[in-house]
Amino acid sequence: MAIFGFAWIFINPIIQMLVMGFIFQFFVPVKTANYFEFLFPGLLVWNFFSYTVLKNTPIFIGERALLKKANFPKETLVLSVVIVNLLNFLLALIVFVTFEWLVLSEVHWWRWWLLPGIMVWLTVLTTGLSLLFSSLNVKWRDVNYGVQALMPLWFYATPIVYSIDLLPKWAANFVYFNPMTAIVEILRWVVIGTPVGWVSIWVSLLSTLIIFVLGWIVFKNNSSYFDDWL
Repeated sequence: MAIFGFAWIFINPIIQMLVMGFIFQFFVPVKTANYFEFLFPGLLVWNFFSYTVLKNTPIFIGERALLKKANFPKETLVLSVVIVNLLNFLLALIVFVTFEWLVLSEVHWWRWWLLPGIMVWLTVLTTGLSLLFSSLNVKWRDVNYGVQALMPLWFYATPIVYSIDLLPKWAANFVYFNPMTAIVEILRWVVIGTPVGWVSIWVSLLSTLIIFVLGWIVFKNNSSYFDDWL
């Protein structure tokens, strides 16, 4: 039985923030003002993204009995995980914003009109990757292990524990091809007003669109064979 229930959605990134904040502020100094406040929004976004993709990658294998018994759109399994985790993410974000407002009085409400767009962007990216990896994993079961190995590397390729302006220009240009980069940066700008490389957003948007279309095509081309492969 989970004693804290929903609270873990907020407790987990807090623990991560404290541990990573302590390490990167004191042992590997990162020169960023209000570092803990800078760190937390990125962790919220990353936890939703990584937990959803990791849970969805083996979902068709784990639900093989249901898929064989019932006839329903297979993508609903993936979408249900995305939606549930998205709602949890939004609730955690509301708690964070409330804390900012009540304790720090630093909520810039006029920027929050971007939040629906950020949520759609994040959902499209996460859904596309979930469809891609879960479809490939039905035929090649090692995909699940590959995704588990990929996620820690992807975390450090996303400017969550560091600011993009700390990187050399060539590295920064490479990191901007990571669609999670722009999502994290825009959410930080909405919440705490940190700078955003607006031109690079188009690169990340294009990456997201390519990933979603690829994931949908792979899923549609392979889903009819799931019963045989399972």
